[in-house]
Amino acid sequence: MPTSVRSAQVVNFAIAGLGVLLTVAAGATSGAEAAGRSLAGYLTALVLCVLALLYPKAGNGVRVASVVLAVLQILAGMGAAANHNPGGIIPLGGAITAVVLLTQRSAIQWFARPRTPGAPPQPPYA
Repeated sequence: MPTSVRSAQVVNFAIAGLGVLLTVAAGATSGAEAAGRSLAGYLTALVLCVLALLYPKAGNGVRVASVVLAVLQILAGMGAAANHNPGGIIPLGGAITAVVLLTQRSAIQWFARPRTPGAPPQPPYA
């Protein structure tokens, strides 16, 4: 797996993990309503985390879905920032990073690579 895909995978895992931690912290300190509001800002990040689990074996559809969801997260993060919600900045940065990494040539080649069942793994693309 090329470095850009691995990096996008790690970013997606980190943002989703941070979202879960912040949601739990908001629930513990401010109640269920605050936890729900916190979780709402990280829903697309959680879906991106699930898609990131599929990166090692997935095709181009997973990359495209990840980019589309990250763009939606960028739009939501920009809206949150416009409403002076500082919690929207973290997923915004993660989504921008994911889009940049998943649209690099090495990532496009990785997801478009041919797959043969039972074939040995191919060397990573540079």
